[in-house]
Amino acid sequence: MGFGKKLEHPGAVALDERFGLPRDAFELARFWVSPEAARSYVLIGYQERWTPELLGALLVESVHTAAAAYAARTNMSEGDALQRIWHGFDDERERLGPEPSKEIE
Repeated sequence: MGFGKKLEHPGAVALDERFGLPRDAFELARFWVSPEAARSYVLIGYQERWTPELLGALLVESVHTAAAAYAARTNMSEGDALQRIWHGFDDERERLGPEPSKEIE
């Protein structure tokens, strides 16, 4: 999706020119959640340009960014939001077990 263009789908995260992505930036993943279906969907871009370590670092950075954003829009502190997000990670890791069986798309 280019800047200033119509959103690709309902619920898409809008980007604007102020975000300031450098020319060499690439999209690595997309996440969707369906509360009605009680299901999440994750698409990961082709591995040609990223490593597992890069994805891990990006996930940690996204957790901290999300906690700050959540705290800015609610009465919850950033520390509490961060703790709840990490709790979600722990719950999902426990649910999946040592060998995840989710489909790779």
